[in-house]
Amino acid sequence: MKVIAHRGASGEYPENTLLAFSEAIKQLADGIELDIQYHHSNNFVLLHDNDLQKTTNGKGSVNDYSLVDLQQLDAGLGEFIPTLHQALELINGDCFVNIEVKTAVIDKASLFKIITLLQRDIADAINFHDFSWSQFIVSSFNHQLLAELKTLFPKLATAALVASSPLNHAQCAQQLKAISFNPSIEIVNQQLVDDAHQRGLNVWVYTVDIKKILKNVYLMVLMGFLPIILSKRNITSSSYKQNKTNF
Repeated sequence: MKVIAHRGASGEYPENTLLAFSEAIKQLADGIELDIQYHHSNNFVLLHDNDLQKTTNGKGSVNDYSLVDLQQLDAGLGEFIPTLHQALELINGDCFVNIEVKTAVIDKASLFKIITLLQRDIADAINFHDFSWSQFIVSSFNHQLLAELKTLFPKLATAALVASSPLNHAQCAQQLKAISFNPSIEIVNQQLVDDAHQRGLNVWVYTVDIKKILKNVYLMVLMGFLPIILSKRNITSSSYKQNKTNF
């Protein structure tokens, strides 16, 4: 079983910040999950929600600010909102990274812009910060983005996020040529997991932070590969409190 630090060590430190990532590495997480949003400066910034009030002292949305002004906001404990480039520079290949792309766009031009920028940041991390291609997986609830990503950059591993129980179980992930099917803990069941494994897919369940649930999920897929994406208590007990939502 692998442990993925959800938005870094976000149970103790402000989510999606360099502090949360450095602490997750210290706590020996196998991987780090982080959320990216496209910013008009042609950078990705790390935020789960477009509404800045949820995790910072700012108001409005991400693209209401210049990148300079955005990074002057307090993301908790004096931390700033990092770019994807800054986060990967800090992680420096110490663990694998699950990049969740937050976007609702589906037009080809916008998807191409997002995907080529993502490829640039990942390539830079590989060339300059001790990563390999195998240390990256891109996930999203936007399955049209995942489909376009596999067309443009087939070497990038992908994971299909789902928050409801699909009619054809894990078929959507197989059709997207993803390596993993990532269901919410709220909808995971034995039939769903078995179907995913029969299709040759990994199953990554989000978000798990309660020992009883963790035990039940582990038993459900005892013979399979199931990373657990931890949230509020992450790897050690929680002391930092922050308003947050799931994936």
